[in-house]
Amino acid sequence: MKKNKLVLTLVIITLMMVSVLFMGASCSSTTANVSNAVMTTGVDDNSMPVDNVTEFPVNSDVYVAAELHNAPDDTNIKFIWYQDGQELDSVTISNGTVSDAPLWGILPADLVSKAGNYAVEIYIDDRTDPDTTTEFTVK
Repeated sequence: MKKNKLVLTLVIITLMMVSVLFMGASCSSTTANVSNAVMTTGVDDNSMPVDNVTEFPVNSDVYVAAELHNAPDDTNIKFIWYQDGQELDSVTISNGTVSDAPLWGILPADLVSKAGNYAVEIYIDDRTDPDTTTEFTVK
């Protein structure tokens, strides 16, 4: 009796695993994360922020600097830039083989053409919620 229960349980588990594979479900998860995001007027040679600001002049380059942690090889990091809630730009980069490192993104001056409230969201891979959101003002 116990043997029949065990066989039945194994068959059910096997069928469930096979059905998940046929459905094309992705079972990947990552512990990669982004932390300590700051807005800055630039980054130094070590990719570290040169300052920490919340306000930029119109027509200036805007940088966000952060830290990437626990990222497996070929993790995608996506930056989405907004002005007054409207998407301005989106850039995706790969970490290559670097697991833990500073990272940064830039919103070029030609996209910073109006005063207003801006934000940048940083995503890891295909996550639907940003790992971090940083807001700033352009005057």
